[in-house]
Amino acid sequence: MTQKKQLEAAASFVSDQLKNEPTGHDAAHIDRVRLLACHIAYREGGSLFIIEMAAIVHDVIDEKLSSEWRLSPNRLELQLLSWEVNTRDIRYIMDIITTMSFRHRHKQHRPMTLEGAIVQDADRLDAIGASGIARVFTYAGAKGEPHYTKDKQHGSVLKHMEEKLLKLKDLMNTRAGKQLAEKRHELMSLFIKTWKEECGLTDE
Repeated sequence: MTQKKQLEAAASFVSDQLKNEPTGHDAAHIDRVRLLACHIAYREGGSLFIIEMAAIVHDVIDEKLSSEWRLSPNRLELQLLSWEVNTRDIRYIMDIITTMSFRHRHKQHRPMTLEGAIVQDADRLDAIGASGIARVFTYAGAKGEPHYTKDKQHGSVLKHMEEKLLKLKDLMNTRAGKQLAEKRHELMSLFIKTWKEECGLTDE
């Protein structure tokens, strides 16, 4: 199977797997991350096949997904084998997608590879800007979390935006990622400022 056919098979499988996923880690998110990753790769270099395949499959083993949509890492590896991806590439792809999340950012004890950096940047870019705003409300709706609360001990959309999403611009790895993040960060910052004003929320 050619690499093009492998990518097509993976994209079709993941689209079917995540098409009804309700938290914003759905097929549309995968498509956007794939496009962003390819865009960054054209500017930064790296193995386009590894980057594109990792972008396609990066969320199907995510712990945030319920068991209805999530695959085990072993199941994903078997799927990759069924598409005739070679074992060395599978190991590389699995390494990228199991170490790229926000919660793993302090666990990197070795330099991130270029391909891993690009896929991580693409995923983070889709968490900010207009798409990020839409996704954070989608996630909160699916999980029953409030938009905002005066009790800072509890989770909310506003808390998530301020404590996590506004930090992503400064965590971009690549020059292209940093450049793309600027506009998205500005949009999200303006949204938060306007939203807080409309809701009568002020920083203490």
